[in-house]
Amino acid sequence: MMTWLEKDARYIWHPYTQMKTAAPSLPIVRGEGALLMTEDGKTYIDAVSSWWVNLHGHGHPYIAERIAVQARTLEQVIFAGFTHPPAIELAERLLQILPFNQAKVFYSDNGSTSVEVALKIAIQYFHNQEIPHKTIIAFENGYHGDTFGAMSASGDLSFNIAFQDYLFQVKHIPPPLPGQEEASLQAMNKVLLENKVCAFIFEPLVMGAGGMLMYEPEILDQLIEMAHYQGIICIADEVMTGFGRTGKLFASHYLKQQPDIFCLSKGLTGGFLPMGVTTCTQAILMLFGRMTNTKRFFTGILIPLIRWAARRHWQVWIC
Repeated sequence: MMTWLEKDARYIWHPYTQMKTAAPSLPIVRGEGALLMTEDGKTYIDAVSSWWVNLHGHGHPYIAERIAVQARTLEQVIFAGFTHPPAIELAERLLQILPFNQAKVFYSDNGSTSVEVALKIAIQYFHNQEIPHKTIIAFENGYHGDTFGAMSASGDLSFNIAFQDYLFQVKHIPPPLPGQEEASLQAMNKVLLENKVCAFIFEPLVMGAGGMLMYEPEILDQLIEMAHYQGIICIADEVMTGFGRTGKLFASHYLKQQPDIFCLSKGLTGGFLPMGVTTCTQAILMLFGRMTNTKRFFTGILIPLIRWAARRHWQVWIC
């Protein structure tokens, strides 16, 4: 009989892993709070919060119970033409804690797609007005996800090399790290002068996958103000920094200049289920609302409360 590790090696392709050289994965059978337990009884501290996801700890009894109750009531329903109370309540409560300028919530299924939705909104915002602004500004060494729009916005990362010919053009500027603020401001000004820009996307204050690079809110305020002066949509990717990671509930709460679009995921569900959220301002909504039917926002992703599939005597819970 094969062990869990032998079955893992036979059946699973792990992310960001070179299968030929990688050490065997650590088989976790249980989690409680900040701790992870293996089959042989060893205990580990989940110091990275499973990639910044488990804000409330593993196996939180209240969250687990609420998911079980919801699963017995309604697992999911198509969200085009239908709605349901949990989605409405969550949107209402999110808008109460996000910066005051956010007006509506768009649901998707992970951090990458929340960024993808944000970029599509920004691009289509100008397209619908027949304004030829298509350039996007982002920071060097940034990371925004693994879908193609998110990869385009990310910095020149080694794991995106194979896809470079398929990514759309993004102008990357130096992040305003301590001592490099002026270089960042000058680069931003140069791009704004030489390009027709539609969006500026950034990880506010902390650039996670780029190496936990940190910078001050005052310099980000200046960059956002420069973008807003030219009517450019500013996108805060708070997939990692949201829900208390920087001390305040959102990193953007440290800012005076508020972004137009927010991207959220990870801590949103405490690691129990996949979910992404993209929020935007009333000004953006008004533009889409008054356009013709052919210029609606054609994006939709299945959002589960819980999805499940059954085959004969077994069930697979798809998280």
